[in-house]
Amino acid sequence: MTTRRGFTLIELLVVIAIIAILVGLLLPAVQKVREAAARAKCQNNLKQIGLGLNNFHGTYGVFPPGAVASTTSITSQSHLRRAGVSVFNVNHSWTPFILSYIEQDNIYRNYTMSKSWNAAANRPIIATPIKTFMCPSTPGGEDRVCVTSSGAVRTPPSDYGPDNGFSDTLVTAGYIDPVIDDGGILVVNRCYSVAEIRDGASNTFLVSEDAGRPDRWQGGQMTVPNGQSDGGWADRNNEYITHGFDASGTTSPGVCHTNCTNNNEVYSFHQGGANHVMGDGSVRFVRSSMDIRLFVKFISREGGDITVDN
Repeated sequence: MTTRRGFTLIELLVVIAIIAILVGLLLPAVQKVREAAARAKCQNNLKQIGLGLNNFHGTYGVFPPGAVASTTSITSQSHLRRAGVSVFNVNHSWTPFILSYIEQDNIYRNYTMSKSWNAAANRPIIATPIKTFMCPSTPGGEDRVCVTSSGAVRTPPSDYGPDNGFSDTLVTAGYIDPVIDDGGILVVNRCYSVAEIRDGASNTFLVSEDAGRPDRWQGGQMTVPNGQSDGGWADRNNEYITHGFDASGTTSPGVCHTNCTNNNEVYSFHQGGANHVMGDGSVRFVRSSMDIRLFVKFISREGGDITVDN
């Protein structure tokens, strides 16, 4: 009589343990591959935005404003006319200006430039999510919605915005050196050409990551759900300046310029830094370890400074 021998309990446990070890070894590798793919997609988004901004420049001879804020200033009106803006009692983000240049012409044609971004006429169309403005590494994905402080206007976020200046407190606190001018390229109510970027288009930020909105992120943790009301892609307040924080993302000024808080600072969900699109349309990954004295030089368009690669 032949007897059939099965697996013993110990053998089964050993096999299960080996499988668990293999899975444990494979998961980090899979996660790294996924993040690499998400980071590449994020860079591609910024590349498309950079091309859109430069194609706009090719049409009008200037980049669009970082935002349009209702103004009666003759200087501001003169600048805005360079970009084809003829209505000055309205408020807009930088994003509507490039919609037609990033294959979103249908949204642009339904967006009313003669009304402010949050006017009733624009509320249905600004509720449309635009994948090009969303980094796939950001938690929450396309389900995120930014709600204005009044609660009346809802719009999907943009994980990208113009970092178009830096706070004077960084100078007074001694964290950075005084500069000739701290203004960036996409600033409020101003339109500049490549020729006016005296520090060099390839060395000056156009648009940077400020991911995670509407939630507030500090020190790598989500601390306040819906803590940021200004991150909508159509929100006039989508643009921001660098203030500098401590590592926890709670105290300003400080020497941390990247990935310490998304409270109007550069922030990404990529390890070690964040992506930026430069004035020439190229995309650069800038490390969070870069000295803030050097980092702010990439913000100013005519600071009279010289930047070197990180």
